[in-house]
Amino acid sequence: MKKLFVFIAVSMFLCCTNNKQQDLPKTLLFSPISPEYLADTAVEWKQNGFDGFLLSGIMANWGDDIWAQDGDPSSRNESDATFQRIKNCNDMCRKAGITDNFIKIAFYKHVPLWTDNAAWEGIIKNFAEAARFAKLSGCKGISLDIEYVNEQYQFNWQGYDYKGYSQQDLITAANKRGYEMVNAMLKEYPDMVYLTLPESITFYGPIAKALFTGWLEAMAEQQAPGGLFVLTELSYDMVSTFGLLHYAFELESKILDAISPKAQDYWMKTCGVSLAGWPLGYYREIVDKDGEFLGWSGKKETFGDSLVGSYADKSSRFSVEDFKNQYAGILLGSKKYCWIYGHGATWWQFDQADVEKYGKVGNSVLPLDPQFDQYLNVVKEKWISTPAIQNLVELAKTRQVDAFNAELGFVSEFHIVGPFGCESCNNFDTEFPPETKTDIHAEYTVKDKALKWQQCKVDPVSGYLDFRKHFQPTEWVCAYAYISVNSTIEQDAQIRLGTNDTATLWFNGQKLFAKNIERSAAPDSDILSVRLNKGENKVLIKVCNSELNWGLYLRITRDDGSPLDNVEIY
Repeated sequence: MKKLFVFIAVSMFLCCTNNKQQDLPKTLLFSPISPEYLADTAVEWKQNGFDGFLLSGIMANWGDDIWAQDGDPSSRNESDATFQRIKNCNDMCRKAGITDNFIKIAFYKHVPLWTDNAAWEGIIKNFAEAARFAKLSGCKGISLDIEYVNEQYQFNWQGYDYKGYSQQDLITAANKRGYEMVNAMLKEYPDMVYLTLPESITFYGPIAKALFTGWLEAMAEQQAPGGLFVLTELSYDMVSTFGLLHYAFELESKILDAISPKAQDYWMKTCGVSLAGWPLGYYREIVDKDGEFLGWSGKKETFGDSLVGSYADKSSRFSVEDFKNQYAGILLGSKKYCWIYGHGATWWQFDQADVEKYGKVGNSVLPLDPQFDQYLNVVKEKWISTPAIQNLVELAKTRQVDAFNAELGFVSEFHIVGPFGCESCNNFDTEFPPETKTDIHAEYTVKDKALKWQQCKVDPVSGYLDFRKHFQPTEWVCAYAYISVNSTIEQDAQIRLGTNDTATLWFNGQKLFAKNIERSAAPDSDILSVRLNKGENKVLIKVCNSELNWGLYLRITRDDGSPLDNVEIY
């Protein structure tokens, strides 16, 4: 295969044994690969650790008739040209050992009103035909991406006029549509696997939650053997193996809390969370002097601030070592499947002969990352990290919540104070009183309101400190969290932090870290090496929020991510 699989011998420790590799989830790639190219190169893909693909462009949107993509809607069986392309691809993949290709569909355009029975009847039929196509052509099932219409999952979407229906009617109807979609697909393909992305049950609110539970209820009712798997996107930037395992555990806990006992039983037996990584395909936002968005560029050292678009740079988003840890996390934290988002053709490169044979696909002719073969080797080698991680995996599998959280060692209690700042303020750069002198017995006056430090505990299941439970207002403000770490000896340690949004951290009075960013909180997003003094060590954290969620995760650990057992935190 041209330019794709240039191997180097990289020695990696603690690799899987053959038996362990058999127990690992299959690795899927989501990238705009053509069926013809995949058919011709299936052997190489399999040799390098890939087990399946999300095939896009076959039935792109919910309103498409999959049998009409060849221009002839009358061909609705094996004579269909698109069907022949996909079946040939799947036949060649199966010979190479790749057995799990999926038809990838999306909600690219706004779906009809959830209560519109007539409009949804046509959509349900499209999904049923997609499932029939998938079964006959040898695909493993269907994957559905619902993120592009996320505003439709909010009650205040401008398309809702509430004439003749209520918010509860939307929830009930969305649940019904989810049930109908999956029920229709299972009638055509009872053994299909259903993949959904992103983790909509926690991302988008009650309407998306209702849609998800409708899917799951239909599968549980029929005890569909293929199962439903949630393909995550929040994990794209996570490079801590511990953090990824925690995220999978927390997400599954939220899913189990949201579904019926019957669905819970089905989920635990047949379904699961499938974590994702995104190592290749870099882009960054370019703004003007007033902060207005101008467009996308690649790495500054390559493109400067030129507006080249988000697909112009196929280079890495983080190091090979970080990807090794990320891949270990998505392998060990996933059930049945993990997956990699390619952001275009970041895992292969075409030359002119390839373009003439397969056609030019987006950024397929652009150069690969200079260390591409090392990233590829991570997937091939299936490194699964350390014994401490293995113990955590076993606790997660058996749903031992208390033991799992104890093994992670989240800081469980903080002193907090806030909120400070305002929407028109530069909250990140402003020095508020707790920064100038940290005294948990102090009292501050903000807009004629007295602010006192208070003691609070984190969520016992997730380890998350949620500022929204303690402060008002919660948007365009900041707050402070303080802990004292009493160490029995002088020793090296790591402070592992995840915040929503910004993060500033002081260690023993010195500013150690500052990141002005909007993000979702994830454990171990920032890992800071420190030297603990014998006795008291002071940690102060400032978190500024823009909108929605606001909080943090914090762990004090050894270098391998396991919690210290010779410190007291208060």
